[in-house]
Amino acid sequence: MQKLVANTLLLLFIEYSGVAVTIVADLVSGLRRSLREGRPLTSRGFRRSVTKLISYYLALFSLSIVDAMIMTAGMVYAESGHPSPVAIFPFLTTFGAVSLALIEIKSICENSPHRHIFRQAAGIIKHLKRLKDTW
Repeated sequence: MQKLVANTLLLLFIEYSGVAVTIVADLVSGLRRSLREGRPLTSRGFRRSVTKLISYYLALFSLSIVDAMIMTAGMVYAESGHPSPVAIFPFLTTFGAVSLALIEIKSICENSPHRHIFRQAAGIIKHLKRLKDTW
């Protein structure tokens, strides 16, 4: 049981840290794009990043609380001698963290000076998917 709790806490730490790293990376890419395009850096843009960080972490924390409730119920049920009907894994937090990180990665791609290459790659992937679906 202690190992399960330790592993879960490590996973949550990695997920929360991953979201923070992608937010910082998006902030840096946005700053670089503004400088590259000669736009002034304003406090409004920095406030948006802080607001985003707060809202993301509130969402993750809420998902973690629901996961904790589900996992606790599963462990209590499992200790009664029955197999747990739910996975003892923070799946909601993991899904939320991955989703938020993907949103930030998309934003980083949009800020990239090479964003046209990403659009071309996405178009090729869509075309290949259509070809695969016709077979």
